[in-house]
Amino acid sequence: MVVIMAVMAIMLTVAVQSVTFQRQREKEEELIFRGRQAVEAIRLFRARNGRFPLTLKELVEADPRVLRKPWADPITGVADWVPVFLGQEGQVVAGGPAGGSGAPKEATPAPDTEARGPIIGVHSRSCQDSIKVYDGRTRYCDWKFVFDPQKQGGGGGGGGVPVQPSVPVPGPTRRR
Repeated sequence: MVVIMAVMAIMLTVAVQSVTFQRQREKEEELIFRGRQAVEAIRLFRARNGRFPLTLKELVEADPRVLRKPWADPITGVADWVPVFLGQEGQVVAGGPAGGSGAPKEATPAPDTEARGPIIGVHSRSCQDSIKVYDGRTRYCDWKFVFDPQKQGGGGGGGGVPVQPSVPVPGPTRRR
């Protein structure tokens, strides 16, 4: 009887670990999906308004709407996405936002203030280690979902492609 109980305990432990692992993988897939949806919303906002949004709230409040609601980050469970700003992390993008002029901005916001500026993407607030390697990164806060104006269509592709330094941001173009 003791042996049977020990075997059942081991099997139960393995089952719980398997379920936890699978649940985490599902959260990661949802994080990628929602991050790409945010990129698509930024792309639509830029196409309709000729500029990047200045806050994430603006994506939900835009008329016509480009994002149905502020989606929760599946890793943290709340809608606390961290915006990625144009010019952030040492990136220099010539020409600024579409239709804009002047020098590119270095947007490194203070942690306790609501940052504002041209938003080109989002990332998770959680810095836990991930199961999946996404764009060569293994922590959720390093998985950046950024709109790359060099790609036509923006949000459909790789998602976590950062804007390269010293790359001009073209205005909207039409394919022939």
